[in-house]
Amino acid sequence: MDDWGIDVVLTASQKGLGVPPGLSILVAGPKAIEVFEKRTTPVAAYYASWTKWLPIMRSYDAGKPAYFATPAVNLIYAYHASLKQITSSDEALQERFLAHQRASDRIKALARHLGFKEVPLREGGKANGMTAVYVPQGYKPSDVMPKLTESGVIIAGGIHKDIKDKYIRIGHMGTSVVDDRRGDVEKIEKALEESVKCTVDSTVAVD
Repeated sequence: MDDWGIDVVLTASQKGLGVPPGLSILVAGPKAIEVFEKRTTPVAAYYASWTKWLPIMRSYDAGKPAYFATPAVNLIYAYHASLKQITSSDEALQERFLAHQRASDRIKALARHLGFKEVPLREGGKANGMTAVYVPQGYKPSDVMPKLTESGVIIAGGIHKDIKDKYIRIGHMGTSVVDDRRGDVEKIEKALEESVKCTVDSTVAVD
């Protein structure tokens, strides 16, 4: 965060951290905390209010137990186990970054080869943990997604309000890309190829 000049990072446990969904994970730097403590507008949220959580975090930093609300304890244990794996060494962390990049490059290259158009307009705007592509013209995400599901790959529809009915999102992060023995990347590639074949076949049938 210091190297990138970032004051706040917000993510979810099911992203590249490889933990089941259910945790919102936030890291705030000194500047962000200072700005928050000087704010005069009341915080609208209750459970997510830093006013509630900052004393808890500071107590635990001081080695003293404190309580505000009960989190999902099982997910906290899972998060801890995942962080231990990720941070076991600098090499392990760097390899994890590279594994995500390699998987991303493979899936995006195949998508382009199959004729899918990527949603991001700039190369630097593409995420290594997800591939967003437009569905073929004349189709909706709901036409394509079941074909991928039949191949054992669950993907998500679009969320951008202007184009949400025109594209799909393919996630490739966490365990699915760092454990080659699972064959998840290969499964995604095969499912994409099958979805294109089914789309072509249905078009020919209609014609």
